[in-house]
Amino acid sequence: MDAAKRVCSTLFLILVVATAPVAAATGPTSPCFPGEGHQFDIGDQGAGIDLVVFLSMFENLGGAGGFGIEANGAIGNQSIIQLRAGVAFDGVGPATEFVSNPFSRFSVVYDYSMSLPMFADTGVDSSYEADGSPVSGLRTKHC
Repeated sequence: MDAAKRVCSTLFLILVVATAPVAAATGPTSPCFPGEGHQFDIGDQGAGIDLVVFLSMFENLGGAGGFGIEANGAIGNQSIIQLRAGVAFDGVGPATEFVSNPFSRFSVVYDYSMSLPMFADTGVDSSYEADGSPVSGLRTKHC
């Protein structure tokens, strides 16, 4: 799957989750995305996903904001998979700079890790991490 399809798939997933009929609270913050996120908890026993959706890019027009997700999948108290993906916007800033290069104010947020703690004692490397952006041409924001 090429980068454009992955970005479109991620954005579609964000929109589906953001409009899902799930009880949500507002307020979590992130080192990756400016503004506050919307917290969703999926699952209540055993396996679950803690999901924070950031839409501040649309809630704070012109100012710093973000559009993306932070998800943490766990089984019991064992974290298995973490994903941060989206776009951070530094705000419009000086109008002439923004008009001459609007993409300079955006950065891609991408951080993924997976760990299988049940294999930790076997000597097999059971974890994976990636923080390189799947999109070229924009800065990557590390968090």
